[in-house]
Amino acid sequence: MIRSVISCVAAVLLMGCLTPAARARTLEDILKDKGVITAEDYAEATRNPALAYYQPGKGMTIETADGNYKAQIGGYAQLIYRYSDYDDSARNNKSDFDIRRFKIQLKGHLVNRKFGYKFQGEMAGGFKTEDAYLNYKFGAPLVLQGGQFKPPQARQELTSASRQLFPDRSLANDTFNFGRDQGIQIAGSFKHKLLQYRVGVFNGNGPNISNPDNHLMYNGRIDINPLGSFKMNEAGFPPQKALLNLGASFSYNTVTGDDVGSNFDKDNDVLDKALNLDAMTKAEFTTAYGKDLKVQVMTANINYKWSALTMAGEYYAMNADPEIGEDWDADGYYLQAGYQVLPQTLEVGVRYAAIDSDSKTATRQVSAEFDKSETQVGVNYYFNKHLAKLQTDLTFVQDDLKNNGDDVVFRMQAQFYY
Repeated sequence: MIRSVISCVAAVLLMGCLTPAARARTLEDILKDKGVITAEDYAEATRNPALAYYQPGKGMTIETADGNYKAQIGGYAQLIYRYSDYDDSARNNKSDFDIRRFKIQLKGHLVNRKFGYKFQGEMAGGFKTEDAYLNYKFGAPLVLQGGQFKPPQARQELTSASRQLFPDRSLANDTFNFGRDQGIQIAGSFKHKLLQYRVGVFNGNGPNISNPDNHLMYNGRIDINPLGSFKMNEAGFPPQKALLNLGASFSYNTVTGDDVGSNFDKDNDVLDKALNLDAMTKAEFTTAYGKDLKVQVMTANINYKWSALTMAGEYYAMNADPEIGEDWDADGYYLQAGYQVLPQTLEVGVRYAAIDSDSKTATRQVSAEFDKSETQVGVNYYFNKHLAKLQTDLTFVQDDLKNNGDDVVFRMQAQFYY
């Protein structure tokens, strides 16, 4: 009897020892063994489904057991040092440290996975609301979004400041972008993001500003990715295959005297820099341009990645047509390339950007005239991709409308996600 009991116990123990080896493989196991997913993807797919957890780059996540409610809170910071060597002897050279950006982000979904939201605030220099919107995903081809966010416009402006090849965007983009605005848009993609689109209607005055008249800004953008999905990321982290993006955008806005002065935010650089409307009063606007000024901006871009190489170019064209007086044109562009000498660690880059406008007309402000270019070389060191990196660049400025406009600027910027 005792011998029989011992035999049964031994058999049970033996089966227990063999059970793990005989465990049926999950789908994740099969995909990992075949090399379809990486070890990182495998770990994410099989992670312990905790309801509160931390993800690098996404921050702290809290969600309900059924997954219908989810909130991620995090953000990133950019700490910068600049040294400016001015060509004009009347100006003292400048050396300063600055908190370039310090953003807090809250995003997720509620009710169900189709109902998303995002809030983003900028804390550097005093708190300011940047993004605040809700969206509903009917399906990949159609997402409806309303609130405050960046309208469809130039690709570089839509690419996060944390994912730029250089410490900041180009001279051309900083002249012809709309920044953020309040409005509504529909967006979507087809054929696994082979084609992407965005179309929206906005106030046209920038973020955190109500519209003082009944004129709105209309924006649209289309992207074609013939070789596969192309993320909004300028760094040259080696992709698995060559990638190509072709894109274009269009904007139409009617500006009136009610829009100038305190009724638009300087985040809209088309109004502030390209048109210099910030310097005008309503009376000056009406005298110069009449009841309104119609502004059209078009952009076209090409982006390419292969191995450790990344290249990008974008063209901006603006036409300003006042009710009285002559219309005028302005344009700009940038060309840039980066190469990761040490993949995912050390990257070098070069960029050339230029902006130009028509000469002053009978009605146009001379202060809005420009003819300027920048040549930049940079080096990036990635500790953990964009989650922790150090960027440096040297900029050679040439301003043809100034007698002493050939400045040199050095920048060093540290970025980290929290």
